[in-house]
Amino acid sequence: LKEPFMSQTYLKHRSRAFHHQSGRCYYCGAKMWLGQPGNFPAKHRISSRDAARFQCTAEHLKARCDGGGNGARNIVAACRFCNSTRHKIPAPPSAQGFKERICRRLKAGAWHPKRLHHLLALD
Repeated sequence: LKEPFMSQTYLKHRSRAFHHQSGRCYYCGAKMWLGQPGNFPAKHRISSRDAARFQCTAEHLKARCDGGGNGARNIVAACRFCNSTRHKIPAPPSAQGFKERICRRLKAGAWHPKRLHHLLALD
């Protein structure tokens, strides 16, 4: 997957968040890949299409349009699915509200398809 142009600072914050979070999504706790998918699909026995949803993205805790900045304290690593889903909601909830919503869905066995649950950190 080709990434659009991003500043080096933005990429640095995304990478820092990815490593700080042990390669797991801030919202759902799924394993993610950073940069290129490499052997991620084969390693986790999933299709390339399924792997695409776990690409690491930089997520702003407080949206830029709401006054949030591009600083490290406002950026976390989130899988492409969680990031894009939050922003498809007409009035996106706060990051914490969205995380709580996803936790409820995960406890109910939802959010990601069951065939991908082995990638989640379900405790």
